Amino acid sequence: MKRITIEKLNIYHKYSGDNDGFARAGKVIEKQKLNREDWALIDEFIQSLELISKGLASDNFSKRTLIKLTELTDEQAYEQLTKVD
Repeated sequence: MKRITIEKLNIYHKYSGDNDGFARAGKVIEKQKLNREDWALIDEFIQSLELISKGLASDNFSKRTLIKLTELTDEQAYEQLTKVD
């Protein structure tokens, strides 16, 4: 089973990536589904993908990030994280 699902990603986006806001206002069921480690991993992916999209990352970093993303996200979460606006 993949660690980061579209459901977890949707919860993250519901709180606009604001971990403090999630801690204060998040519903119990949301907190059962999305733990601190998952939140940190989503943060890491978003930051890494931003560096890649801005051309500020090495090829090696980009490849490692995409491999990790493939290994740890479900298909829908992968598509959401990597879509270009």
